[in-house]
Amino acid sequence: MRPMRDTFEIDDVYVKKMYEGPFKEKMLPQVYKTIYDFLCSDEVRKQINSIVKSDEVWIKPNLGNARPPETGCISHPVTVKALMDSLLNFYNFKNPIKLVETITYHKGPGIPEILARIPQDERVKIEDKLKHKDSSQDIHDFCFNLLLELSGIKKLVEDYQGKGLSVEVLNLSKEPVMGLEERKEIIYKLERLLGEETIPINKVRRKILDNIPRVLREKRIGLISLAIPKTHDEPEVWATATMKNIGVGLVGGYQHKGFMHKDLAKAIVYNYALWKIGCENRVFGIASGPYGMEGEGPIFGRAAGFPYIIAGSDLLKIDCVTTVLMFGKIDLVNRLKPFKYAHNRVGLVPSARDLEKLVPYALNYEPHPYPLKP
Repeated sequence: MRPMRDTFEIDDVYVKKMYEGPFKEKMLPQVYKTIYDFLCSDEVRKQINSIVKSDEVWIKPNLGNARPPETGCISHPVTVKALMDSLLNFYNFKNPIKLVETITYHKGPGIPEILARIPQDERVKIEDKLKHKDSSQDIHDFCFNLLLELSGIKKLVEDYQGKGLSVEVLNLSKEPVMGLEERKEIIYKLERLLGEETIPINKVRRKILDNIPRVLREKRIGLISLAIPKTHDEPEVWATATMKNIGVGLVGGYQHKGFMHKDLAKAIVYNYALWKIGCENRVFGIASGPYGMEGEGPIFGRAAGFPYIIAGSDLLKIDCVTTVLMFGKIDLVNRLKPFKYAHNRVGLVPSARDLEKLVPYALNYEPHPYPLKP
């Protein structure tokens, strides 16, 4: 691990600590400045340069469910703002910036299942919104807008638009998708890259391929995965960050993403690889606090402080570094199936020797209570 002022580097992944001790809301200005300065550093700039040469930059925050940022369930608006401001001010990006998310069952007709398990103070606010919902409004549209409001993203975007900046939210689920002929080339590249042993079962593969956005053929998209370190209630996944944020989060047009759980580890890598190819490797990853989630993630776990921001162009490396900082367990990296399938295909797993250097900085998160099978 090579010291770099107050930042350190592991195999071209850069890590910076944002705060000391338990996180408090009064630290948010410090968190903002730390993230902004970090993203403008010489080391990070070398890897993000391809992103800012794109026709559009798409930022994929983690907006999994209608819970506020302090729960550790969704990206904090301070991290989104710091990233946006670095692109607009430091990198002088003049083309459109889009915050992209998709609809899901639990951000739609399945919201009662979420409400039944969240604390009363959160539930009351959402139930009040539901009472006043226009009966003619589609439940997915309603919940998508509710999520933007609760997350603080709606106000953030309105503030940028009020300054005349080209910033908007993109609901990927409403974007046109490629037809059979249009997607042949990308499928060929995708499956040649991954190899037969890494392709998910047919029912999962087909639904992913049926929802490739047409825009990937029409524009040079620079994609940034802005993820939260989370535990997960699937034993073969168990810890998630930047790859899953794309691999599951950017399956557009499909409301019930439960189909992916039939072959989840391969599905994550397959869809992430699809985006990596579609964006012609213009992909960058950031895993950042101030909050993460431990226990029964990715929705119902406990908020836990995550004082680090981690960034780089190899999302697999980022997720390995993030996992060690979460749990302090090197062997876990080699046992998680998405990492196994992604290694030497869409990224590299850092050496155990490099990862070992992170153990003294680990946060010792409590995982989901599933026993992880060797």
